[in-house]
This record gives sequence, C-alpha cells and structure tokens, in this order.
Amino acid sequence: MNRETMMTVAKSIIIIVILLAVVFALKAPAADLNIFSDDVKGEYVDSSGLPYFSEMDSYYNLRLTEDYVDHGFVGDEIVNGSEWDMHRFAPTGNQVNYELGIVYVTSFLHSIFGDHSVKEIAFWTGAVISTLAVIPAFIFARRLTNDYGAIVATVIIVLAPNYFAHTFPGFFDTDMFYYIWSLFFIFFFVETIRAKNIILKVIFAILSIISIGLFSQSWTGYIFYIGIMGIFSVAYLVVCYVFNIGEDNQDEYSNKLMWFIRQNDFLSIVLLGVIGFVGLGIFQGIGGVTGLFGSLTGLLSLQSASRSIGGFPNVLVSVAEMQMPSLLGSGMTSAFLANTNGVVNGMGGIAVLFAGLTVLYVLIKRVLKLRETRVKTPGTVTKKPPKGKRTASAKKIDNDLKLKLNLGNFDFGSTDELLTSKRLTALYATLFVVWVVLTALAVSRGSRFITTIVLPFGLMAGIFVGLATDYIKNKLNDDRWLIAIAVLCGFLAAVPLAQINVIFGILLFVAIVAFALITVYGIKNVASQKVPLKKYVIIIAIVIALITPSICGAYQTSENVVPGTSDAMWNSMKWINENTANDTVITSWWDFGYLFEIAADRQVTFDGGSQSGDRAFWLGQAMTTSDLQLSAGIFRMLDSTGTMAQTELINYTGDSGKATDILIDILPKTASDAKNDLVSKYHLTQDQANTVVNYTHPDKVRPVIFVASSDMLQKAGWWTYFGAWNFENQTSKNYNYYVPTQQVEVKPGSTGKLAILNDQGMTVNTVITRGTGNNTTSGYTEAVYTENGQQIMINDTPYNPLNISHIIVIEDGYIMKNESVGDVKDANFTLFLMGNNNQYTPILISNELRNSMFTQLYLLGGAGQNIFENVHVENGVMLFNVNFNNTVAGGASGSSTGNTTGNATT
Repeated sequence: MNRETMMTVAKSIIIIVILLAVVFALKAPAADLNIFSDDVKGEYVDSSGLPYFSEMDSYYNLRLTEDYVDHGFVGDEIVNGSEWDMHRFAPTGNQVNYELGIVYVTSFLHSIFGDHSVKEIAFWTGAVISTLAVIPAFIFARRLTNDYGAIVATVIIVLAPNYFAHTFPGFFDTDMFYYIWSLFFIFFFVETIRAKNIILKVIFAILSIISIGLFSQSWTGYIFYIGIMGIFSVAYLVVCYVFNIGEDNQDEYSNKLMWFIRQNDFLSIVLLGVIGFVGLGIFQGIGGVTGLFGSLTGLLSLQSASRSIGGFPNVLVSVAEMQMPSLLGSGMTSAFLANTNGVVNGMGGIAVLFAGLTVLYVLIKRVLKLRETRVKTPGTVTKKPPKGKRTASAKKIDNDLKLKLNLGNFDFGSTDELLTSKRLTALYATLFVVWVVLTALAVSRGSRFITTIVLPFGLMAGIFVGLATDYIKNKLNDDRWLIAIAVLCGFLAAVPLAQINVIFGILLFVAIVAFALITVYGIKNVASQKVPLKKYVIIIAIVIALITPSICGAYQTSENVVPGTSDAMWNSMKWINENTANDTVITSWWDFGYLFEIAADRQVTFDGGSQSGDRAFWLGQAMTTSDLQLSAGIFRMLDSTGTMAQTELINYTGDSGKATDILIDILPKTASDAKNDLVSKYHLTQDQANTVVNYTHPDKVRPVIFVASSDMLQKAGWWTYFGAWNFENQTSKNYNYYVPTQQVEVKPGSTGKLAILNDQGMTVNTVITRGTGNNTTSGYTEAVYTENGQQIMINDTPYNPLNISHIIVIEDGYIMKNESVGDVKDANFTLFLMGNNNQYTPILISNELRNSMFTQLYLLGGAGQNIFENVHVENGVMLFNVNFNNTVAGGASGSSTGNTTGNATT
C-alpha cells in the first residue's frame, strides 16, 4: 500500500470517527430531559435518577434482558423446551417468539460494564449501537461518490428523523440495528456482483449473508430486505440480458442464453442464492428459509385493507405507526425541515428528495441510452494518456471504486471504461429503482416504514453531491450561477436553523452568501490552482444545505424528549406489586401493558405485542358500557379463562357477532341463569352450555386491578371504536372526550372561558359561569372564529358542532349537578366541569360515554357503586380492585351501579 493510498484510507477513518462523535453528541442530550424545568424533571426520573424510558416497547426489551441476565433464558418458564412468558396475555401467558439480538447485545455490554445495572446499560445501548450505523453508511456512500457526498449521505441516513427518534438514550428497541445490518447486507450483496475475483465474490457473499442473518436475529423486518434484493436480482438479470451486458463476446456461444448464463453477474447471483440458502438456514432453520415468501407478503400486509379480522375489528388500525403518513407536515416552511411529520420530512427535507430524484433520472436516462451505444470488443487496446496527465495509482483505485457519472457527458470512452460504466450504470440504476419503488410501497402501508425510504434517497443525495462537485469543478464557470447556488443553499440551510434560533438562521444565510461573494468577486483566481477556491465554497454550501435540516431536526428531537411515563404511573404499579396477590391480573388498554409487567411484576390482559381484535373489543366494550355488571363479567372471563368461551360459541354458532351478543347477555348473570338462557334462548345443548359457562363463570376467579389513567381520555376514540363494533355491517363509531390543555380560574360571580377544540379556523370554547351562592356554577359551549373570536353564524343561527344537552358539575370533590340543560338542537355532548379552589377543568363528553364505565370510575371516582373499589390514586392514575363478590354473577343479590350524586375523586 503506497503513501497516497494510506492517506486516502486514513482520511476516511478520520471522517468516520468525527461523524461518530458528532452523531452521538446529538443523541446524548436526550438523557438530560432539557424540555423540563428542574422542579418538574424529578417526576420523570426513577429512584436512581435515570429518566424513564421513552416508549413502552423498551420495557418489554428490558424485562427480557433482565430475565436473560438473571436466569439464562428469556421469559419465566421453560415449557416443553420453549421459553414461556407468564407476564403477558392472561391467563395462559404465551411462548416467547421474538428476535433476541437486542437481549444478547445488551447482556454482552452488561458483562463488560458490570458495575452498572441492566437498566442503565439498556438506557444507553440504543444510542451507542445506532451511532455505529455511521460506518456502513459512509463505506457504502464512499463507494459511490466522493468524500463530500459520503458525508452528506451518512448524515442524512444516520440522523433520519424517524430513525433518530427511535434511537436516542432511553429508547431501547430493535430499531438500533436497522440501518447497520440493512446497509451491510445490500453493500456486500452488490460487491459480490461487482467483484471480478471468485475468492472476493465468495467472501462478499458470505459477509452479505452474515449481515442479513444477524439482521434476522434483531428485527422481523429483515425479510423486507431479502425481498428487495431478490426482486433486484431478477430485474438486474433482465436488464443485463436485454442490454447485452457481459464480459464475453456473444459470437463465441451457440445462442444468447448460453452466453448469458456464463456471465459474471449471473454466476454472482446464483452464488448469493446458494450461500444465502445455507447461511439463512443456519440462522433461521430450513423452515424459516422456505417460509420467507409467505413472511414477506405478511409483512407488507400488516396494514390490512380490511377493517376486521375474523369478524373482530383489526387492532392495527389504531397503531399510530401503521397509519398512512402525510407527504409533508403542515406550515409554509415544512418542506425544508427534517422531522417525523411527513414522508418528505422523514427523508431530510425537500432538498434531499430533489437530489435523489435527480440522480434517479440521470441513472434511468443513461440506462435508456445503453442500446444506442456501440460496444467495442474486449480486445481493443486503449492508448495511454501522456505521462503528465496520467492519474496516480491510488487515485485510480479510488476512481475505480466509484460509480462514474458525469452530468456534462453521457458518451462512453474507452472499452474498459465503457464496460465498467455500462455495467455499473445498469447495476445501480436497477438497484435504486427497485429500492425506491418497494420502499415507497412500504411507506404507503404505514409511517413506520419511512425509515426504509431514507436509505436509497440518502445514498442518492450523496451521489448528487458527487455529480454536483464534478459539474461545478469542470463545467460551471458562470459566476452569476455560482452566486445563485450560494443564495439557494443559504436559504435551504437557514430555514431549519431558524426554527431553533432565528438569529442563528440569519447569520448562517449571511455567512454562506458572504463567503460566496468574497471568493467569487473578492479573490482573484490563481493560475496554478486547478480548481478555484470559489468553487469549493459552493460545493461546501451544497453540503451544508443538504445536511442542516437533518442536524437541526436531530437537535430538536434530543432537546424535546419526554419520557413515556412518570412517577405517578410507576408508583401505582409499585403499589400493586406490594399490596396485591401474585396471581393478580392488571387490566387496562394495551398501551402501558409492557410497563405494567415490569413495574408491578404482574400478568396483564394484553400489551403492545399481544393486542388482538377480540381482546380490544372486549376491553373497549367493558369501558364503553354503562353496565358495571357486564364490565366485571368481561374481566372475570378474560383474566381467568381468556377467550375460550368466545371460541366455543363461535364453533357452535359459526358467527362471531352472535357469539359476542350471547356473551354480553350472559356475563352479568348468575351461572345457573346463564346456562338456562344458553339452552332455552340460544338453543345450545346442555353439554355445550356447561362448557361455555365453565369459561364465563369459572370456579376460580383471579384477582383483577383495573387501571384508569388520564391518557385514556385522549384515546377514547379508539377504545370506543373497538367497543362499539357492529359485527353485522363490520363498522363502528368513535366517541370522544375533549380535554383542554390547561385550567381556567373562575371566581364566584364571574365568568371564565377556555378553548376545548381548535379546528381549521374554528375554536370551540367552554364558557363557565359562577354565581355568588351555592350550587350556582353552570356552563355551555360556543363556536367562534379563531381569528377574531366572533360567534359563527349560519343562516342567522349560531353554529356549534359541540352543543351540550347535559351538564355535570363537581366542586371540591362532590357532585353538585348532574342534569339536562333542556331541549337543545343537535346536542350530542355532556359538559363535565370539575372545580377546586376556583380552578376549573372542563371536559366535553360524547353523550354515549356520559354513563360509561370509564366515566363513572375515572371522572366520577367510582362513587355510588360497589363493584369497582378505588384502592389507590396518583396524579392522573386511579387503581380499582374488581369486587366480583359484589356482582350478581358472584353471588350478590344486586349492586348499585348508578351514579347521580356523591363524592368523586379524580
């Protein structure tokens, strides 16, 4: 290795080290919770001072890792040779079927840094591991472009908003591995095709399969990349066949097909297929390899077009990451920002999209010109250039490693250059077209897949910088164009920085333009200088314009991290751990299930990985109904026997809707009455009725704690959607609580006003009035124009989409008023006013939820009934013990479930 080659390698290593430091420095502040003041920050850190994790999946991964460190396997038990998790999916638990790469890596790090707890190691693991994506990103990009382009591609990829938002300290999930293994897999895959030496081909193929094998141990989505490269392989072979791309002369073979199967590219892909089958068989087993196609189609079908599965609502429609993303976020400057608000924002902004599409256009155009080009025979000898114009050997190596594209010249040169360029153009054009098309399809299935489309666009943005560098150095000599580019780049860089600090944004714009003006008009060109300084300034300006949105977006993300929970929820779970029996089941909506499992060390009804349409229906039904007997019956059934009764009834009736109707009817009743109804009313046999009732009214009933929390108010639209599911027409409706973000002070004898909804220029206010006497508080809603506050009128009639027909007033913990407000046209809501020490919180409730179980428990504190006992309260969290003995099904003659007056605790 000569000196210049060593310098090239050393330079790349230095750049990688600097990028590693920069990326980690941007992630680290997330641990400081800078969004909070010091007096508030304490609510979001645990007893050791470590912030709570930022989302609930982290707690599942943490629990599995702690299991592995503690007893050598994940889960709680070994059942028939399989690891079984008894914290999930009451009452049976479920088999652990999960990619454990995150567990193994974190356990290994813990073995090295044993002085720190598993939780501390896990807190930082995502940030550390994800930062290492700099290495494959830079290597891959540098293979295609120059240093400037490689830096741009690496920054765009590693700081991609949707990736960065899942890989800062406190986010402990499998996303950390995503870019590392996917980039290595595709890079080595392509290198296998490009390599001319058979030994190198085998080495690269093995490295590619090892990468995808390790990926398969880290994230289910590895299958997607096998699909991408499989389709790419077929497409590339077709392109090679159609455009006659190969090393040998076709005239030497009997026919074109015989020529084609002897070519390097065909043999490379066959080699990848063989090594891939063997390698993945080692990682996944033969069954896992043969089932790849079905797994791939299943992955792309995660967001089913159907709203139901097996008659029950499809729970995936409520998962935020599975919603169709917007193309752009809102606001005039959104296109220039990098954030998670839209697909373009997730790529790094409009400049990255433009750069990527430009390169894609150039590649496609060159491929289309291939047939117009006459290929010289391999034996043609190319004359050497004059000695003074020859390129150094190290430079030749570097140039040979890059994809040769030039905006100013679409013609092919010498034979070697032609063959190399023709082959590489077809190779990378096919790769990027397939990559972009398939990732765009994936993005249409949900916002979680935005991270997939960043990779091709990030790499193409890097290639764009290489193209721009060559063009500016060799073709662009008009100073006016140089200044115009500088102004544009200054604007593109200044806009995202101005979102952080306007002054800084203005200064950056001025600096870029000023440097351009000085170097263009203030500094004379030196004759001995091959490339004038002014051109380097413009190239650097392009680099800054492309990476500034991603850097600013990453900075804003780190500075605004809010943990996924707080002391209130964690302490509530610790109360359960210390004050309930070990076989107690925690039931609530699925969002916090993972946290419940690790903090309370109790089994849950369902969580973020075991949510299903039928359990979502039953939990939604339990919270939406006004019949607390039914709510308790649902919990008794689900948490003691699961959905076995439902399964049996569906087998008997062949109709999931009819099966649920039967269960809703019999769950509140005694076991004997339920049996009689099943036989006489629903025409089951005695044996069938006995079987069903054994599941709906089991002899051994497990203790249940219901968790009601403030976040469930905002999520009511979803749990009511599932709970109110219409099995006949397979549709449902959303019912909501409208909750303000603050309180309003209303003293006796005064009026207060607080916005409860802002929507497209309309504001709906709650108006609270207080007299000077007792029980004189009242309220109503009004709809006004947001801009001027004037009441909205339609045909001289006040318009209000949130008119109220009922009002509930709670003052100092007592229900003071619960009454109708009269005959109001199109009134579908109830106004709930909660006041204490002259501070009032208005909540607008869909009338369908006014007497719902959740309203009775969380908003009214469970007053006036004895089935759900309020056993613990924290800020925004209430725990209710389900007293099954106080239900009719539990042997009580009856119970009070109404709620009109009394004490309410929230």
